[in-house]
Amino acid sequence: MTQVEKKERERFVEVFLAKNKELNLSAIRDADGVFVKHVKDALELNKIRTFESWQEVIDVGTGGWIPLLPLAMSNPEVHFVGLDSVKKKTIAIMDMAENLWIKNVEVVWSRAEQHKVKYDVLTARAMAYIDNLMTRCYQLVKKWGYFILYKMRSEEEEMAIDAVCNRYKLALEKQHMYKLSDDDIQRVIYILKKL
Repeated sequence: MTQVEKKERERFVEVFLAKNKELNLSAIRDADGVFVKHVKDALELNKIRTFESWQEVIDVGTGGWIPLLPLAMSNPEVHFVGLDSVKKKTIAIMDMAENLWIKNVEVVWSRAEQHKVKYDVLTARAMAYIDNLMTRCYQLVKKWGYFILYKMRSEEEEMAIDAVCNRYKLALEKQHMYKLSDDDIQRVIYILKKL
């Protein structure tokens, strides 16, 4: 890790911990835990997928700021939108983005079902079971766009993926398994393409 990356990491964690004291956005309250379980987790996507500069990305249920802010910070040429139904969380995220000088983020206070704009990519981290998530968010992604879902590995959801893909005309393009540490739970990122 370079000196610049170290300073960015420290600043990111510092800004989050200060905001977390005010609003209780996460139960993780130590710097290393925030970095590993939130920032490192969010950035796992950059290992397997590259965003195009023309793409519009929406992060649904972004109230905990993950993966929105780490992805926006690490992909400054891409425009990101955070969507959450809790107003105080949307205000907190914009405040954190401003404190971190992240310019490619906007935050919308709305329920997914009521939001009418379509995007190239949708991200969601531990938001809902896949069938429930599609019911609420399917309309937010353009044809040929992508759903990127951060999940804990579960046999139940693995079995549901095929049914959901058939019902909604989606193709499972990638299933990336990973752990954040040796003793971590098994995690998975699903990349689904809308046909």
